[in-house]
Amino acid sequence: MKPKFSFIALTLILFILISCNNLNKEKELELKEKELLLKERELNLKEKQSPKKSISTNDAIRLAEKQFRKYLPKILKSHEAILDIQESYTGDFTGDGIEDVAIYFSLASNQGGNAIVGQGLTLYQNDGFVVNVIAGYEPDYLFEFDKINNGKIYVEKLEYTENDGRCCPSIKTEHTLTISGSNAY
Repeated sequence: MKPKFSFIALTLILFILISCNNLNKEKELELKEKELLLKERELNLKEKQSPKKSISTNDAIRLAEKQFRKYLPKILKSHEAILDIQESYTGDFTGDGIEDVAIYFSLASNQGGNAIVGQGLTLYQNDGFVVNVIAGYEPDYLFEFDKINNGKIYVEKLEYTENDGRCCPSIKTEHTLTISGSNAY
């Protein structure tokens, strides 16, 4: 009988030791998981606190032109046109000291010829990190882009005299654009 008792006692002690060892391993794993979670939170905080990389004016132009290419099919379809001219200009028209982007476009008929069937400006604000469209300008008259100066966008409104040829309006009136909501006027 004694050997049975010793065998049972030994089995019971071995079972207890194995159980304790498993509990210790589980606790170790829990501690390691908590440590990893804390390290991950620290890294996330550091990422949030580290400054974003600012973009150059050339990058801002590139990003604005990329957004314009996505918008262009809508413009072309609504005017039944093709893109004739696209030019990008920079200057601070939002007053934050950072160069913004204005894209001038002119549209010609998709049926041929050289008549201007639409033109406009798409205005993009550059906050130094991202570029977002803030307004559009598509007047019902001909105009030429002039400049961006002192936080303002200047265009020249073009009008015809009685004797002007279709190609060459001779009345040019300076017009300063005002941005209001998603429109410039």
